[in-house]
Amino acid sequence: MSDSNPASHEKENPDSVGAEIGVQGIEALPKRVNRYGKAKNNALDIAKYIEGQGLAQRAVRLLSCGDYLVFRHYFTQDIVRLHSARLCMQHLLCPLCAIRRGAKALKGYLDRWEVIQADNGALRPFLVTLTVKDGPDLAERFEHLHTAQRELWKRRQRGRGSALDGVAGAVWSYEVKRGSGSGAWHPHLHMIALAENMPDQQELADEWHNITGDSFIVDVRPISQEDPVSGFVEVFKYAVKFSEQEPADTMHAFMTLRGKRLLECAGLFRGVEVPQGGMDDHEDVAHLPYYDLLYRFSKAGGYSLEHRSSVQQPLEDLKPVRRVPYELPDWVKDQRRFFESELSKRIAEGHRPGSKGMIWRPK
Repeated sequence: MSDSNPASHEKENPDSVGAEIGVQGIEALPKRVNRYGKAKNNALDIAKYIEGQGLAQRAVRLLSCGDYLVFRHYFTQDIVRLHSARLCMQHLLCPLCAIRRGAKALKGYLDRWEVIQADNGALRPFLVTLTVKDGPDLAERFEHLHTAQRELWKRRQRGRGSALDGVAGAVWSYEVKRGSGSGAWHPHLHMIALAENMPDQQELADEWHNITGDSFIVDVRPISQEDPVSGFVEVFKYAVKFSEQEPADTMHAFMTLRGKRLLECAGLFRGVEVPQGGMDDHEDVAHLPYYDLLYRFSKAGGYSLEHRSSVQQPLEDLKPVRRVPYELPDWVKDQRRFFESELSKRIAEGHRPGSKGMIWRPK
């Protein structure tokens, strides 16, 4: 069972997506770069393995992912954003891309929660964890979990009595790993459920066992409204735990889960748009002056600062350059008129492009 204590998350996942959230100044940048460096090194180990397993093209993309990072520092407000990077966007294989993808989803749903909270003050967030029995076949176990979750949510929608009847909105994600005791595949899901009252854990356990036939292990706990990140991060962290499994398991999870929806939502959480791509949003600071910091990666030393640009002003603050229209000389105009006239005449005579009749020289 997952522990929702923020301190334990930091110990378990030093590169947690939760560390990506919030305004971060220049003093926090070294820790961020170090976090990305650990993820990049992990990605290199995975790439080395899958290269010999018939996934050479994906290995090449993974090897080059994160070769460079460009951070933009808006120094007047001490805000640092990731402006440019080479990313492979293979979040089930690449720890670095998993961090970036999880951070964007986390921010998007936290922003929606703030809107929901303002409109529905009685709603509170709860962290719900659902499991199924461990098994050797990841595809079969994942499909079992997915089907059971769908049935659980349908029971709520039918209004025939469910432990989740009071839930007004939810977002959940699937996670897979090896069971610590069994060594078999252990798929499970984490859900943020919004309700006025906490769902009854025993009632949910009985209902879940009735649906799955093999599992009654569920967990329901409140999420701090003062610090929702500590709870929300459980849903938006990686689908696979790169640091806790062998590259062979990572590849198998990728081959099994690629193309499947691993993040779903319902109710008040519907319609959240998670920005595509791996870069940070700059819209709120685009009017500020900045300078860029370029980091390059080497396997021996990790990321190191290679270049710091000069201070740049945003484009809207620069005075427009008045351009004087260029006037063609008269002899050029005469030449153009001759060619246009001659071309029209020869086409009318039936000559085709490339034929001798289309070759001429001006008199």
